[in-house]
Amino acid sequence: MANSKRISFLCHAYHRGGVTRWMADAAIAYSERGWDVYFLSVNPTTTFFSGKGRETLLEMVKKNENSVKVISKNVGREFEFGTGKYRISIYAGLLKQLPPSTPVIISDDGQVWEAGGLYNDILPVIGVLHADEEHYYQKAEQHVKNISAFVCVSKRVERLVSKRLPEVGNKDICTIPCGINLPDMNRAEDATDAIQLIFVGRVSDYQKRVQDLVNIAMRLKKENVAFHLNIIGDGTDKERLEMLVSSSGLANDVTFHGWVSQREVAAFLAKSDILVLTSDFEGTPIAMMEALAAGCGMVGTRVSGIEDYEFHQEAAECFAINDVGDIEAAVKNIIKIAAVPANKRSMAARRLAEQEFRMDVCLDRYERVIDKLSAQSSVFPPDVKFSVADLVYSRILAIMRQAKLKLSGLSG
Repeated sequence: MANSKRISFLCHAYHRGGVTRWMADAAIAYSERGWDVYFLSVNPTTTFFSGKGRETLLEMVKKNENSVKVISKNVGREFEFGTGKYRISIYAGLLKQLPPSTPVIISDDGQVWEAGGLYNDILPVIGVLHADEEHYYQKAEQHVKNISAFVCVSKRVERLVSKRLPEVGNKDICTIPCGINLPDMNRAEDATDAIQLIFVGRVSDYQKRVQDLVNIAMRLKKENVAFHLNIIGDGTDKERLEMLVSSSGLANDVTFHGWVSQREVAAFLAKSDILVLTSDFEGTPIAMMEALAAGCGMVGTRVSGIEDYEFHQEAAECFAINDVGDIEAAVKNIIKIAAVPANKRSMAARRLAEQEFRMDVCLDRYERVIDKLSAQSSVFPPDVKFSVADLVYSRILAIMRQAKLKLSGLSG
């Protein structure tokens, strides 16, 4: 393509977890490589109901000095609670400010995908499929004609997309897990003989199967294995899980910490022996990447993005997986990985993270995708039509939806 050193990111407003963290970090990292980098997002003039307690992506990108070029538009409640068509028109307006031929990596948001697809001939779009979940496959089916390349975060996702969408074979499709900025490894080994276990993520039975954490803890205790489990995160099943821990006699063995800062998560991982993930499905878990980078071992389920590393050359000393719901196998894996001398385990974990998840590795892989893309046109079509009547309707709808939330007591 005319300029392979240019990239842009189109993202929704708020940080929603590891994927959006990656978009901000990747934009900054590409700018540090000397690329022309554009970051496109909306700027809420008042905190969105869905964004309480969260940073905006623009705040994350602007947090440190860098050369990322920000393209944004101030928006209010009519954006959050209005029509999808209105949101698409706003995102489309941001895209039209890009130089033609600039590739666009789009975030996990329906209207972002719709807007990106409008200009794929001028701005080649890279759609990222972040998890082995039905709505991602449906999204690929819906937008396959208007996406230039698909990036899958695991081999399983790539395999299933290719199977369901034979026409994807005409486009570039590959597996690239999100990259992370690897911190220095500062291990803080626990002075006790107890195995230090940790879970980081949404405390929910849906996807995360958090009740399995209690079943694992009960089995460890039955086998007289000394351990302590720290649970980092919040979610719909946290209160019920706390009650189950208490009723199972595990109150001294399991500690709930709720959501904590990224720095605090890193500190917990640095003194943990093993991250335990019990998920039904995943993409490629950021928690796994961060744990391995911190020198923490990993025991997880045989699901998307975890299974890819079962036979990695470093896995024997730091990494083990078992079938979903197999508590006995999970316990055996914990005991096996914990038996590896702490220094050997932590060094193997760190080497695995450096080889697979370092941000530079991720950017190099994306660059190979970007180099294959080319624009078919340099002329933007007319603006997405959005009449005054549409805008009025979107604002009325926003007012009605906000009023409904206030009446239900969910909005402050």
